Amino acid sequence: MDLKIPETNTTQSSFRSNKTGDEPSLGDSEQRDSAKDEGAGEGAGEPGRFKRKMGNWVFESVGGFYMPTEDVTKLSLQRQEELLIRDLIYAFSGVPSSHIRPDLPIEQITKVRANQVEKVRFKINENFSSAFRTLATELLPLIGYYITVQSFIEDASMSTGCGRSLSLALQQTMQQYFDLQSGLETQLQEKKLDLHQLVQRLRPWLVTMQSLANLTSRVRSLKLNSAQMLTLIDEHQEHFKCERLKLLLTDVSHYYMKMVQLWTQKGVLYDVRREFFIEDTSPGDMSSTSLSPKQCCHSYWMNRYCIYMSRLPSFLEPEAECIFLAGKYLNVLRQCNVQMKLMQASLSFVPGNQSHVELIHSSYELPAHKLYEVLVQEQNLLQHLDNLQAYFLLQQLDFNEALMEYYGDQLECNVDDLRPEKLHKITLRLLQYSSDPFKHLLRSQLMDCDVTTQITRRMKRLKAGRQEEKETEAEAKAEQAKQTAQQEQPKQAELSDPMELTDQMELTEPEELVVQAEQPEAMKQLEEVKQPEQEKQKHLVHQPSAEFELSSEADDSSRMPEQLSLYGYEALSLRYEPQWPISLILHDEPLEQLQLMHRVLFYLHYVQRKLKSASSKSDRAEALHKRMLQCILHLEQHMTHDVIKPRWQALLDDVPKAQFVDELISLFQETLDSCQVMCLLSESVTFVRSLFTLGQLCLNFKQLLERQENEQDFDASLTEYEQEFNGLLIGILELLMELARPTSSCGNEERESCKQLLQRLEEISQELA
Repeated sequence: MDLKIPETNTTQSSFRSNKTGDEPSLGDSEQRDSAKDEGAGEGAGEPGRFKRKMGNWVFESVGGFYMPTEDVTKLSLQRQEELLIRDLIYAFSGVPSSHIRPDLPIEQITKVRANQVEKVRFKINENFSSAFRTLATELLPLIGYYITVQSFIEDASMSTGCGRSLSLALQQTMQQYFDLQSGLETQLQEKKLDLHQLVQRLRPWLVTMQSLANLTSRVRSLKLNSAQMLTLIDEHQEHFKCERLKLLLTDVSHYYMKMVQLWTQKGVLYDVRREFFIEDTSPGDMSSTSLSPKQCCHSYWMNRYCIYMSRLPSFLEPEAECIFLAGKYLNVLRQCNVQMKLMQASLSFVPGNQSHVELIHSSYELPAHKLYEVLVQEQNLLQHLDNLQAYFLLQQLDFNEALMEYYGDQLECNVDDLRPEKLHKITLRLLQYSSDPFKHLLRSQLMDCDVTTQITRRMKRLKAGRQEEKETEAEAKAEQAKQTAQQEQPKQAELSDPMELTDQMELTEPEELVVQAEQPEAMKQLEEVKQPEQEKQKHLVHQPSAEFELSSEADDSSRMPEQLSLYGYEALSLRYEPQWPISLILHDEPLEQLQLMHRVLFYLHYVQRKLKSASSKSDRAEALHKRMLQCILHLEQHMTHDVIKPRWQALLDDVPKAQFVDELISLFQETLDSCQVMCLLSESVTFVRSLFTLGQLCLNFKQLLERQENEQDFDASLTEYEQEFNGLLIGILELLMELARPTSSCGNEERESCKQLLQRLEEISQELA
C-alpha cells in the first residue's frame, strides 16, 4: 500500500522504518537521518547471528522532520473518527503518526532497544473524543508487537540456521496481517469503515501479535539450536492457544521432521548442521558389507550412535526411543543383508494431531518385527535359549554329571595348575556326540576370582553405569536450568535501562533455579552370617584369601595374588559365544548373569556329588552326613526346580508370542533378573559367601570320613563339625527369615522365594531347635 503523508512543520517523536516490498516508508528525509543514528538500537548481550542491529525499528528524535497534524478540537466527531482510524492503520503498520505517540520522554526514546518495543505503551492525543480513545486504546499494543516482529524478520532473514527458518515462516504469517491492513485502508478510503469495525477486525490479532512478539524477543536473547527453538515455539502455542502459532510451528519444524523421517524410514542420518539428536560415530559403516561378523556385535551397536537429548524438541521426547530404535534396527538389518520394503510416508508435526506419532510407531514396528523374525525363525533363538537352560542352569543333569566325570581330578587341583586348553579339549570330547547344532559355541573357562568377587565387580560396574546416567541427567537438567536463566536474563538486564524509571514497563524477575544432584541411595546391609566362635576350628574350612574378602576395598584383578587360592570346582565355569545377530540379545552382560548362577549351581552339585560318594563311620556321623546332604540338595533344588524351571519355561512360551525384537530383549532380561534375585537373593554377596563356606565345610567333612583316625579323635572332630555346621546353617536361616519379613526392602517375589526355601529347610531347622 502507498501512504502519502501531508507535510506540516512540527517536531515529533517518530519511528524509523526500513521495510521492503510494498510496505509503507517515511521517505527520503528518514534516510538522511539514518547515518547519525546507526548505532541507536544496539545493545549488549545480543546473539552473534543478529550482527546488523538490535533491530531495524528504533525510536528517535526527528527534530525538524515534517509530520501531518490537524487541530483535532476543531474537527467534527465524524472527521475525528476518520482521522483516528487513518492514524491507527498507519501506526499498526509501523508508520509514525502525529496523534499516536509513545508514552516516554523524548530523551529516553533513543535508548529503547528493538526487543523492548513491545513493552512500550502508547497514547492517543487527548483532544480526541474520550469515547473514541477508550475504544481504540485496546489495540495500541499492536504497534510495539508489530515493530518487534517485523524487525526480527528483517534481521534474521540475513542470518543462517534456525533463525532464518523462523523468519521465513513468520513472513508467511505476517502476509495475512498485511493483507488485512491493506483491506482496512481500502475500506477507509471508500467510507465503509468505522472505529467499531476496525477494533472488531483487529482484536483477534492482539493475541497473535503478542505471542509472536514475545517469541521473537526470546529468540533474539538466546542462542538456540533448532530443537530448542521448536520447543520454545511449542511452549508459546500451548500458552497463548493461538492457531497461527500452530501453523508457524508446523512450518518451522518441517526441516527437523524431514530428518526424523529419513532416519526412521530409511535409517539415514542427514544432518548437515549437526542439530539432530542422534549422531553416528561411524558414518562410513553404512554399507551392508563393510563390517565383519566379529565387528558387528552388540557392543558395536551399543556404542555406534550417540544421543543428545538437548537436540530433541519437547514434543518428540515421548517418541525418542521409537525414533532411535527404528533407524538403528534398519541399519542392523542392513548389516544382516536382509531385504525388506521400506516406508515412504511424509512426516510432519501438527500441534494437537497425533498422526506423526502413528507414523513414527509404524516406522519402528516394521524393522523391529522383521528383526524379531530373523532372530526367532532364521537364527533359531529358541534353541539357543534351550542350550543356556541346559548348560548353565543344570536343567540337563546328564550333561553336568558327565562334565564332572570327564574333568575328574582336574576339579580338585589348584587353578594355577590347570590348563584352559586341556579343559576345553575335554569339553569338546564330551560334546562330540551331541545333536545340538550350536554345541561349538560352548566353551570352558577358568575364572580369576571367586564368585563373590565376581558379583562385587559386577555390582560396582552397574553402580558406576547408573551413576554415570545420573550425572548425565544432572548435566542435562543443569543445561536446561542455564537456558531458562538465559531466557530471563534479558529481562533482568533491562532493570538498569533508563526507561525503567517510567511506570509503563512490565518486567518480571527471573526465578532462581537450583539443581540438586541426587545422592545415591545407600545399600541396606543385613546382618552377616553368624560364624562360630571357636578359633581353633577355622582350619577345618577352606577360606578364600584376603584379596577375595568382600569389602569396599575389593577391587580389580590388579590386586589379585600371584598364587590364586582357588580350586578347579570353584574356578571352572562355562562360556557361550553366540554369533551375529544372535549376539544382539545374547551378549556379554546377560551371559555373565548366567555364568554367576552356573558357578553357584555347579559348586552345590559338586558338593552334593562328593557327599553322596562318602560313607559314614557311626550313627552320629551318619546323622550329620544326612543333614549336610539334605541341606545342599534343598538349596540346589530350590534354585533349579522352584525358581529357574518355571520362569525359563514361561520365557520359552512367551518368545513365540512376541511381536518385536524389544519384547524379546525385555522378556529375556526380566527372566534373568528374576532368576538371579530369586536364586542368589538381593543380598547376593552375603548369601553366596555363606553357601560356599557351608559347601567347603561339607567337603572337609567328607575328607574326615575318609581319613583313618582313632575313635576319640574322630568324635572330637565330629563335635567340631556339628557345631560349625549348625552355626553356619543358623546364619543362613536368619538371613532368609530377615528377607522374608513383610518389612524387608526386597520385593514380593524375593520374599516368597525366601519363604519357599525356609519350608524346604524346615525339617533341618527343627532338628537344630
